[in-house]
Formats: sequence, structure tokens, C-alpha cells
Amino acid sequence: MSGESSKIPVTIVTGFLGAGKTTLVNHILRGQHGLRIVVIENEFGAVSIDEALVSENLKEKEDIISMDNGCVCCTVRGDLVRALLQLKDRAKTFDAVIIETTGLADPAPVAFTFFINPEIAEHYRIDSILCLADAKYVAMHMEEEKPDGGVNEAVQQVAFADRILLNKIDLVTESEIEGLLKTLKAVNASADVIKTTNSVVDLKAVLGVNSFSLEKTLETDPSFLDENKENKHNLTGVSSVGIAVEGELDFAKMNEFMMNLLQANSANMYRSKGVLCFEGQGDAKFVFQGVHEQINFGPAASSWAPGEPRINRMVFIGRNLVRKELEEGFHACLVKKN
Repeated sequence: MSGESSKIPVTIVTGFLGAGKTTLVNHILRGQHGLRIVVIENEFGAVSIDEALVSENLKEKEDIISMDNGCVCCTVRGDLVRALLQLKDRAKTFDAVIIETTGLADPAPVAFTFFINPEIAEHYRIDSILCLADAKYVAMHMEEEKPDGGVNEAVQQVAFADRILLNKIDLVTESEIEGLLKTLKAVNASADVIKTTNSVVDLKAVLGVNSFSLEKTLETDPSFLDENKENKHNLTGVSSVGIAVEGELDFAKMNEFMMNLLQANSANMYRSKGVLCFEGQGDAKFVFQGVHEQINFGPAASSWAPGEPRINRMVFIGRNLVRKELEEGFHACLVKKN
């Protein structure tokens, strides 16, 4: 297979327990989208309740793989790889894959799978990481302190998302919704937040959106990274920092900056993503995607248009980020013009 557009799109559905993930999957399966969808369903525990709930809505043209022997983000990861490799040989019989993780899952290892396995990367691409956030309880979950400084799954799920469905808004007031939006944006400023009830959403907003690629997001909203302040989060130290600077980057300097940054902060740097312009590459536009220290970097689908400002844009999402250090390091990669 060649080219990103020929790869099978994968939507990773995450979110804390009870947020509405299975309800969303059912909504998608019942939708009038004309897509043949494979669902990879995972539930923590020996009995797969979600398989029964979802399979009620499966049509003849759709499939389901139940992996109920543990959490998809850890012990089941090998099963996920085997499932995806098995499915690739049947690629002509379906159009997309949805992976629904358990509510206790850290989505990072699921995303890792699409970076570190060459055969998976050859046949699949992440279309989006979609997080369901329960409007009634998400703030409580995000404020929860884990023992021994452990990862807060609810915060991690929000931080990794490309799109957030703020679900069950009928259970909270308008003022509470405004507060929740600020909380979510403080952790992840670059993700679109869509307000929903009963996980009902326009399918065009969650399928085939290519929001894992920052390139399309920037085409839709070129200014979304233009922020003059650091988005601080007082719950767990998680924040997002957006940087936009015009010019051309020195490839060697940028490579060294990112490698040092990710190696030194791999545990705390949840996501890094950007659209970049390099010296000596003509009109080629480059896309950078990082999940902790795992990176995916290459030419974008489109080039810089004639007269388009060559603005490099990066988003960093993680714990204890220091805007000044990130900005200084990124600016140091620019080619100095005489």
C-alpha cells in the first residue's frame, strides 16, 4: 500500500468509565454513513458485557473482535497487533476500524502500536483519538490524586485526544459547562470539544476527520495555535503549549532539539505535533507526530501554496511544561537570515 490516503482509517475511542463510549459506538454503527466498520471491543474483566451491547447493533457487513483478557493498553496489546494484522488481509471487506478501549486505559500504548509496528503502519493510519468526557463527573475524575504520583487516566485521555465529546450535558448547568470547557482546554487546547447528549453526534464530526494529522486541523483553523499564554492546569500539572513562528527550520537543529526534548521528558510529554517548513526543501510541508518518545515524521499530503506564509506550528501536551524553554528551543532551530 502506498500513501496515507490508501491506508485503513482507525478511530480510537477512549474516555473514563461510564462516559458513553459504547453508546457512541452503537450510534456510529446505526448511522447512515454507508461505511463497513470493524469494531475492536475491549473490556477489563473476564466477561465481555460491551460485546453483547455493541453486537446488538452490528449489521451483517460489520464485524466485532472481542478481547476480554485484560486491558487493551497493556497485556492485550499483542492481541491488538494480531487482530489488526489478521484484518489487513480482509481490508477490501471493510472501510474503517473503531477501537474502543476500556475506561481504565491509558491511550498512549494503543497509539504506540501504529508507530512501532512497521506492518501495522503500512496498512493503517490513526484517523482520530476521540475522548468521551462525562460532563457530570469528568472534573471529579481529573482532580483525583493517584497514589505515588501515578498517572491520572482521565487527564491522560483528555490530553491525548484530537476530539473531545463533552457528553451528558443535559445533566449539568450552562455555567458548569463553561467551567468544564475551560478545564478541558487547559489540558488540551488544540482538541475540538463537541457537546453531546446520549453520545449523539454528527458522524461527519467523528469519522473520516483525519484530526490525528495536525495538517488538516490547520487548514480548517489556521489560527488555533496562535496563543500568547501558557495553558496552565492546576490539577495534575498537565498543560498544552502552542507555538507558531514564521521562517525555515534547520533540519539538524530541529531533529536534535526534539530528540533531546523527548528523551529527557518521555514520561511527561504526552503528545507533540506540528506542521513544519525546512530549509532546502522547496515547497514541501512536513508533519510531525509524537506520542511520548515515539515519533512519526514525514512529508504532508499538501505543499506550501504560492504566497502562503511559511509558519511553523507546534503543539506540546504534557506535564510540567515550561513555555519559555519550549519557545527558546524551537526558535533556536530557525535558520538565521543575513
